[in-house]
Order: sequence, then structure tokens, then C-alpha cells
Amino acid sequence: MTPRIRERQLWRFMRFLAWLPLPLATGLGALIGDLITRIPLRYASAYRTVLINLLVTHPHMNFAQARVRGRASMRELARSLAEFAHVWIRPTQETLARISVIHGEQAYLDACASERPVLLLSLHQGSWETINLYLGNQPNTTIMYQPSSASLLDAVVKSARERTGSRLVPTNSLGVKEALNTLRQGGSLGLLSDHNPGNRSNPYAPFFGHAVPTPALVDKLVRRFRPHVFLVSCYRGEGGLRDIQIYFEAAPQIEQGDSESAVLTALNAGLEACIRRNPDQYQWTYKRFKRKPGGRRLWYRQSYSLLKRAARGDYDFRNAPSETSCRNDSAAKQKSKQE
Repeated sequence: MTPRIRERQLWRFMRFLAWLPLPLATGLGALIGDLITRIPLRYASAYRTVLINLLVTHPHMNFAQARVRGRASMRELARSLAEFAHVWIRPTQETLARISVIHGEQAYLDACASERPVLLLSLHQGSWETINLYLGNQPNTTIMYQPSSASLLDAVVKSARERTGSRLVPTNSLGVKEALNTLRQGGSLGLLSDHNPGNRSNPYAPFFGHAVPTPALVDKLVRRFRPHVFLVSCYRGEGGLRDIQIYFEAAPQIEQGDSESAVLTALNAGLEACIRRNPDQYQWTYKRFKRKPGGRRLWYRQSYSLLKRAARGDYDFRNAPSETSCRNDSAAKQKSKQE
């Protein structure tokens, strides 16, 4: 099957989900997410990543507890992905009507009305695609995004995200230039800041107690333009699909950071707070802890064997060495024997 045919099939499936009533579409998504967690762990790579990330970020959580929370997380993620078909294809007012409350909205609107630019830092949690439609209501709003390798799908989704007026630019050199222009003109710039940056030259900052590569672009934008900074998150509340809650939270620790370390440490601390508010709705499938200063961690490469050991209680992800450390220890032992 060619990539083009796969893209078309995926697009047809998305249109099918958008045609279904929203509760049925998201229910189907949740069922698929749950089924993934029921297959043998050896074949469920995304679920293994979720379990590892939960054990890494929750030191007091045992393996059985991680499986319960991981199953809930996979259901919520699949529910979100099914929901996005409605967000991208159905009329925008249908989605916006599901927003029940916007915490901190007036502070955000006041910042947009000021002379200073606005930097919005978001994450992959809950109904994050809904944020794009809401942000488009403010003039001169640019959102950075990671283009999909599926060109047909990428073009359709980009167009859908821009329907309310925001402008999307890719996370490449051209996109960065557009982002700089937006802030220079006093506009608003939004970006998802919880992923692994592609360039390995990015600095490390603590995230749930572990040093991880963190987007240096955030620090450059903050210290160059000194914008109003908000952490933006979006969750499904207790009311379900018609209880979408958006949070705009001022982030003075990021805004006033006087060094790269201060800005990025405050960024990750803010993201942690958003995740802890509703951990089940966070996208734990990112391999966020793949690298550490001086080496690569074992966790994702050997996920199946390490999780089996964790299930027996004889492996602690919080104190595991990196691959580089393992190689160095091995070399040191060999040298000691030779001496």
C-alpha cells in the first residue's frame, strides 16, 4: 500500500468519525485505546512508553497502579484523537459551544490589548486542538506546529486549524522567522512546548525530577521580547464532552527569568503543574526521557524487559543508569581487571 493510499484511507476514517455523533465517535476511540492495553505487552509499544513515563514521573507508584493509570490514559488519548475529527471537520461553532469555562480569560484578553506581545505555551493534554479555534478570535495570532509526514492530511488539518483566523507556521527556520515577526509586531504566538526538541543542541532542564532536552526557543523568545507569558491547558471536565475547560495561567517565573536555566526550569515546572491537574488526560506516549546529559537512557529501547523486571519489583526507573554510564562502568571494570 502506497503512502498516498494510506493517507486517503486515514482521511476517510476521520470523515467517518466526524459523521458519527460525538459521544459515539469518542466512545469508539476510548474502546480502541482500552483494547490496545489488553494485548500482550510485548506488542503494545505505545502502552509500554506510557507505563515507563508514569513510573518515571510518579516515584511512589507501583507497577499495578501504573497499569491502571496507563489504561485510563490510553483511553483518554484515543478519545481525544477521535474528538479531533469533529474539531477539524465539523463547524467551528459546534466545538466552541462545548467550552464551558475559560479560567483566566480576562487576563489573557488584557495582555492581547497591551503593547507587549503575548507568548502562549501549551501542551498535549485533554482537548488541546480546541485551543487553536479559540485563539483565532484574537488578531495577529500565530501558532507553531510540527508538520505531519502525511502531506495530504497535513494540508487538511492545517487549513482546519486556521478557520477562525489564526495562522499556523511550521517548526523550522522559516516558521521561526514568522514567529519572530509576530512578536516583533506585538502579536500573540502559541507553541506546544512539552515535546522533545529535534535539535540535540537544546539545553537540559529538570522535568519530574529528570534532566530532559527542553526547547531553547522558549528562552530566546522570552529574553529577547519580554512578552506576557501564559501557560495554556485544556481539559474535559466532569461534565464530559460538553464541559471543555481552558486555563490561561500567567507565568511570571518564566516571564521574568534572567537566564536560560531559569526560564526553562520554570517552563517545565509549569508544565508539570498542568499535567498533575489531570494526569489521565496527558499524552504520555512521548519518549520525553530518552536522553540525559552525557548519554541515552535504556528505558525505551529495552522497555519490555525492563517493565517485566519492574513488575517483579527489581527495577527502579528513577535510579536507572544511562547507556553511556553502563558502557563507562563496563570499560572501567575491564581496565581494573587488566591492571
